[in-house]
Amino acid sequence: MRRIVVTDSTADIPEELVTDLDIKVLPVNVVLDGKACKDNQDISRDEFYASFDRFKEMTSGPVRYEDYGLEFHQLRSQYDEILVIHCSRHLSGTYGVAERVIKEFRAEDNRRVELVDSGQCSMGLGMVVLAAAEAFAEGKSFDQALFLVQKLKRRMRSYMAIPTLKYLKKNRKINGMKALFGSAMGIKPVLEMKEGRMVIKSKLLGEQKNMILAMMESIKEEVANKPITLSIIYAGNNRLVENLKEVFESTFICRKTYIARFSPSISLNTGPESYAVFFIVES
Repeated sequence: MRRIVVTDSTADIPEELVTDLDIKVLPVNVVLDGKACKDNQDISRDEFYASFDRFKEMTSGPVRYEDYGLEFHQLRSQYDEILVIHCSRHLSGTYGVAERVIKEFRAEDNRRVELVDSGQCSMGLGMVVLAAAEAFAEGKSFDQALFLVQKLKRRMRSYMAIPTLKYLKKNRKINGMKALFGSAMGIKPVLEMKEGRMVIKSKLLGEQKNMILAMMESIKEEVANKPITLSIIYAGNNRLVENLKEVFESTFICRKTYIARFSPSISLNTGPESYAVFFIVES
């Protein structure tokens, strides 16, 4: 039985893992000063961040319907079972595109295809995808992999630090933004994913060299003494990565630690100084 896991490039999965686990990653679109680019194909992450401050207009868009249809048609000819896991439908239109494409092809054959809204973005999505792909690689059944995906969705936790509000002003995908801009100057929000949406978890004031570590007591309460699988995500600058990694691995039992970089479609909304941790709390 030939199986594959499909996702989109907002998952931020490191390239070597995509290759090793044979994950199909469909590139979302970004429009930079009027030029449409496919994430990680027409523009690399290094190129994007090197030019970040020179772009005057940046927007993001889902995988195009035509591109998705072509890719899915090819996958149907190669695999018997396809598990599709995408970014939250509240943050990206790619899930809706996938629904349309899968519905169109479903009547044509009896291949098993399941579409899952991860309710996440970045490595919150990526770790769920990796777990499903690893399950397939270990010979687990489709139903076992699907059960694992649903379980990990419930256990995912996230802390996304936004050191400046500059890039959030036009963002309509974050709950509480209007109230945030009506509050004190110098506020620095930490966001979380909740029911598929980005919401404000905390509002920090003043100088915070490491906003996530400033919330460590809250994180300890969520983790308690349980092991975690950890992802640390950065945008333009990775200067905080090693510090975060060292603190988390010395404080918690980290079964795995992933380091990844935000896709352009996320950081054009949050800024090049944003960073995040996503972790799965084991039972």
